[in-house]
Amino acid sequence: MNPIEPSENKIKELISLFDKKKFDQLLKLSNELIDEFPNSILIQNIQGVVHTELKNYKLAKNLFIKVVNLNPNYTDGHYNLANVYNKLDEKEKAIESYNKVIELDINYFKAHNNLGNIYRNKGLNKRAIECYLSALEINSNYKVAYYNLAGVLQFYILDEEKKNINKYLLHLLKEKIIVRPNSIAPNILNSLYLNTDLKENLSLIKDKITDKIVNNILKNLQENSLLMQFMKVCPIPDYHIEKNLVKLRTKVLNQTYKSNIDKDNINFLISLSMQCFLNEYIYGITKDEVEKINKIDERIKKNLRQNKKINDLEILCLSCYEPLTNFSWCNKINISNKLKEIFKLHLNQNEIENQISKSIKSISKVKDRISVKVKKQYEENPYPRWENLGLSIEPRNIIAVINDSDLDLDLKKISNSESPQILIAGCGTGQHAITTASKYKKSKILAVDLSFKSLSYAKRKANELNINNIDFIQGDILDLKSIGRKFDIIESVGVLHHMDNPFKGWKILTSCLNNDSLMLIGLYSENARQHIIQIKNKIAKLKLKSNYKNIIKFRKDLIESNSDQWSLIKSSPDFYTVSGVRDLLFHAKEHRFTISIIKEYLNKLGLVFLGFEDPLVKEKFKKKYNNNFDLYNLDKWEIFEKENPRIFAGMYQFWCMKSKKKIN
Repeated sequence: MNPIEPSENKIKELISLFDKKKFDQLLKLSNELIDEFPNSILIQNIQGVVHTELKNYKLAKNLFIKVVNLNPNYTDGHYNLANVYNKLDEKEKAIESYNKVIELDINYFKAHNNLGNIYRNKGLNKRAIECYLSALEINSNYKVAYYNLAGVLQFYILDEEKKNINKYLLHLLKEKIIVRPNSIAPNILNSLYLNTDLKENLSLIKDKITDKIVNNILKNLQENSLLMQFMKVCPIPDYHIEKNLVKLRTKVLNQTYKSNIDKDNINFLISLSMQCFLNEYIYGITKDEVEKINKIDERIKKNLRQNKKINDLEILCLSCYEPLTNFSWCNKINISNKLKEIFKLHLNQNEIENQISKSIKSISKVKDRISVKVKKQYEENPYPRWENLGLSIEPRNIIAVINDSDLDLDLKKISNSESPQILIAGCGTGQHAITTASKYKKSKILAVDLSFKSLSYAKRKANELNINNIDFIQGDILDLKSIGRKFDIIESVGVLHHMDNPFKGWKILTSCLNNDSLMLIGLYSENARQHIIQIKNKIAKLKLKSNYKNIIKFRKDLIESNSDQWSLIKSSPDFYTVSGVRDLLFHAKEHRFTISIIKEYLNKLGLVFLGFEDPLVKEKFKKKYNNNFDLYNLDKWEIFEKENPRIFAGMYQFWCMKSKKKIN
């Protein structure tokens, strides 16, 4: 009897050709072998995989159908068939095939993950999360599932108890490059309230409680690993937690002042210290606290003079109230292992940024009156401060990246440089530039900003994340023409509306863009910021200058007013850091836009609107306008925004393209 499959050596030869991407040779050899082994599952499966790689999806589908008919229990065959159904947009058949894989092998984690992707694309986010968690329960090191889980958590709010999710949320917070903690903060908070004893512990915090009860609360909170890590990497955007952390900080200060603080609570103090540093000491300080801080400060100085051992808990306590660089003794301390994390945050990063600042080049001296004011603001308060970031798993070419954005665009007509030149105009502290640098294959990024301090922060973070395809340069958008460069992509989000003349800035950016190239713009919405306008008017009426003292006091007054008028502002993550409040409410300059104005500017600049960026915004729009062409109709969007004035709360973020029309 003839064997069904070819020899092991022949199969290895086919696999070797596949690994080397020698697909033509592989198909030639496999076709020769299939004549001899017409019922070979392995040969037809390999052929199907090759045709999938070559995007011959219909041919691949027919091959995989043959494979699973030859062996209905062949899991890889069903998995490959499911993938091809997915490529052909035959979603229901793909779901059926993935479920067949899971039925045959419950531990096939990639099938769980891919099934989650289909549910996510269908808007069934709850089911998608369940699939990603199933994949991670099987393989807790499966990086792709973490990225997918992080992605769906940005668009879906957890509203029921799910205790097994906490360990994966903790992993997301510990990893540096999977997701921005801010973007999943609402779900971290919900999980803390739903899946831990946080709510019960916070309820125990009263104005008058004994040290013993305080220590028990700190011990319990310290055991909440998700909370401790959250405090280390993200300003917590929740006022209920904030006011209780303020009370605990006061209790810790009192204990430290009396030298009876429990050393077992050191890990809680480390997290609290890092939280206060990240939010830029937005909690404020009472007169009584100032006196006690000064006394502890003097005690440390005295111990240093007498060569006595310095108490780590005293240093930690003070670092919860001020940056350690504010204390004269900060460079004279022999750092214990426990404090290395804190000193790195407070001192080392500051020293690194100071050195980086000296090496950053400038386009020219900033001269514009408003640009000078904006530069001053971000030198004093770089915005935003951040720890972790969501980077791409692997870089791709322009076509592949833009294809995911659902734009009104013939991809064949855009510039698809193998090494795209990209400008980030107004890069701030680097989140945008670094994310973009990780996204586009072989890209060369020029990141420009007014503020040396922001650029130094950005460069430090790029170095930490091993991102080396960005040139950071200081300068004004108004001076960009002087560099004499053109770009394949220009991205400027949250920047133009802080210029004295946004249209002038946008015109300069357009002049730096190659023909048939793309631009991503982000602008404030007049409709979405009505509540902010009211607060800014209140600040103007009070004639408040944008300094630390006024920001802290005004914010405190807003919170204590308990007025429903101001409740919306408390949901903004920017409300929980000093630089965020300054950017949000005390900015040196702010313009706001409507869709009509955007249309007018696009026409004047010879730019073609391609579509909005935010998938959640688009998903809501599609529920009313299900004609795909409506997605690119700004008149329809204008009507939709009037009906949903908060829909662009996170800015209008949209893509446009430079046509060959000459700009005057």
